[in-house]
Parts: sequence; C-alpha cells; structure tokens
Amino acid sequence: MSIKLLTTGLITSVLMIQPAIANDVLDEREQRMKTLGKEVKTMASMVKGRSDFDADQFVSGAWNMSDAMEGMLDLFPAGSHGGDSAAKAKIWDNWEDFVAKYQAAVEATDNLADAADEGDETTIKKAFGKVGKSCSSCHRQYRIKRD
Repeated sequence: MSIKLLTTGLITSVLMIQPAIANDVLDEREQRMKTLGKEVKTMASMVKGRSDFDADQFVSGAWNMSDAMEGMLDLFPAGSHGGDSAAKAKIWDNWEDFVAKYQAAVEATDNLADAADEGDETTIKKAFGKVGKSCSSCHRQYRIKRD
C-alpha cells in the first residue's frame, strides 16, 4: 500500500468522523442547557410563590444545575455554531469574555447549591437572582434568540 493511499484514507476517515463528534458535542451541550432551563423554571415558580417551596426539590435542582455547568466550556469547541446550534459565532471572537461569563455562571450555580443546602429562603432567593443575571448576561450576547 502506498503512503499516498494510506494518507488519503486517514484524512478521509478523520473528515467523516469529525461531524459525528461535533454532533455529539452539540447534543450534549443542548441537553445540559435543557436541564438548566428545566431547573430554572421549577425554581422560579417556587421563588415567585407560584408553587409551594419544596426544599428537597430545590436542593436537587440546584445541584443538577451545578453539575450541568461543570465542564461546559468543553462543549463549545471552536466553530460549533450554525445549523441547529443557538450559539453565535462571536463566542470564539470574544472567547475571554465568554469564559469570564461562564465562570461567573459556575460560581453563581455553585453558590445557589450551597444556599439551597443551608435552607435559608432569603439567601436562596438572592442566590437564584444571581444565577438568572449570570445566565442572561451570556445569553443576551452569545445566544441566538429562538421562538
């Protein structure tokens, strides 16, 4: 087998595998974002008094959010926008700012989980507000609005 044929085969294989890897990353990113959204919706209902405050459910949701945020940057490889992705291309043009916003969101979700563990509703509501602000600051700049 010639080197040229082997090289061509390897390059072709890599190019065929890359979209599958990218789709796995996008699927994981979307799933985590859905988890975050689901938990925020449930918690917001409790914080706003639309549903009874369930401390156990709140703690579980806060830790689910914290877990979902862990390693999220790895799910934003360069160029993983377009198609079904709601990520704007400018994420990678402003990577340092995106990372700073991500780190603020991680800190906010971790603080919410800690506050939920402590159980003080006033502290929980304040921490929940900070989560909302950190998520919104990133989404406003780096997420494509969908209907």
